[in-house]
Amino acid sequence: MCLGIPMRVVEIEGIFAWCEGRNGRSRINTMLLGDVAPGQWLLTFLDTAREAIGAERAALIDSALDALDRIAAGNGDFDDCFADLIDREPQLPDFLRKEQS
Repeated sequence: MCLGIPMRVVEIEGIFAWCEGRNGRSRINTMLLGDVAPGQWLLTFLDTAREAIGAERAALIDSALDALDRIAAGNGDFDDCFADLIDREPQLPDFLRKEQS
């Protein structure tokens, strides 16, 4: 299974960026994105940046990854990891909604 890990750019080195995230510091290939800047958040897969993301989305993804860590450790208490979904009615994406006539 390949999980996307949010990482914050610290330093640029050609087509690579030194980034910091939940698992420490890593050298990330940024060739698929082009120019990135220190302070920017990236969604990374296998040490490659696939998407530039905002800090808020990075925090939500990190929170979901915290839930997976808890589950793997046998802890079933992870509701706080999905605070943005608690007490919210599920919504279909726009493309799945029927057009109202």
